[in-house]
Amino acid sequence: MNRAMKTRALPLFPIQAVLFPGGVLSLPIIESRDLDTIAQVAKNDQALGVVLSEDRRSASSILGRSAPNIARVGTLTRIEDFDQNGQGHLTLMIRAEGKFKILDTFENPNRALIGEILMVPPEPVIATGPEDASLVEVLEHLMAHPAVQFKASQVDYQTLSSLGGRLAELLPLRNTVRQRMLEINDPVTRLSHLEKILDQMQIESGSP
Repeated sequence: MNRAMKTRALPLFPIQAVLFPGGVLSLPIIESRDLDTIAQVAKNDQALGVVLSEDRRSASSILGRSAPNIARVGTLTRIEDFDQNGQGHLTLMIRAEGKFKILDTFENPNRALIGEILMVPPEPVIATGPEDASLVEVLEHLMAHPAVQFKASQVDYQTLSSLGGRLAELLPLRNTVRQRMLEINDPVTRLSHLEKILDQMQIESGSP
């Protein structure tokens, strides 16, 4: 298939977090060029991409081909809501819909970061079973934390992809580990890795 038919241009926001399909995130918008980009995205009902950056600078200063520290797999998101405080600072509530690979990056005329991306096929839908009960219990415990942005009704406990994605987002993991989990396209393999990580956490904490 022709590459031009498979790829698309997408505004990219490098962040110091990893978002999985189905996940939600509050995204503060600070730079004026980002406001211009968001205005266009909202006006045309377009998507935007978020991708992990290990760079400690402002995400908006990490541009184009000079952005070597962004991951090559990110998540496509849609704006669900927004809030503007008294100082005029805008925060978006975004929800991730799918994963993409970044083939190239460039700056648009407003100096916003744009990615040439290729969507990753959706993961197979596999239902959770009795053998996953302990992981579901861990997720329910994490969901009870007041800092969690999800509402309980928004979490799908019935599929392995959703269970693994929410665990990877909420467990106290390094972002590099979360990114490795994101790049796994098999939900069974991802949960297996997460289960091993949880076992190691319990050993280190002295829990039975």
